[in-house]
Amino acid sequence: MIAKNKEKLLRFLLQARTKTYAGSKGKVKPVLAGSKQLEYGEGEWLYRDVYYNGPGIFMGLEAVYFNSKAVWSMSYFGDYQGMTESEVDKILRGALLANWETARIWKSVEWEKDGYKYTCAPDFNGSIEKMAGLEKILKKEKQIYYFFYAGGVL
Repeated sequence: MIAKNKEKLLRFLLQARTKTYAGSKGKVKPVLAGSKQLEYGEGEWLYRDVYYNGPGIFMGLEAVYFNSKAVWSMSYFGDYQGMTESEVDKILRGALLANWETARIWKSVEWEKDGYKYTCAPDFNGSIEKMAGLEKILKKEKQIYYFFYAGGVL
């Protein structure tokens, strides 16, 4: 089923990200103790982002389900020790919303605002099937945030 609907999967994933973290929405009661959980659903599709936040770091897992079956997943790790949590949220959400169709997939992104530079670079020429990359935020050419991600179709 997903083999025929990779474009629908990608569109749903990108839209779901704007309806959860990037859009400051989608909080639900977390299933796992100590975690935070965001969700967005549309018809037979469900997006779930479960993550843990520590002092200046976070890690988690995004998953997309179709008819209650996991069809795509991505794990991630981020370090924002060079920023405050509110600062990273403000800059990162702005970058993700401005680049919602290209960030955190297999496309290169550069975006600047208010003295910050956001970049997202893939590790290889990927697709919805397999992707990996590195996201960074720089301030005055100094890296103050990074985010590793890798995932694909299950």
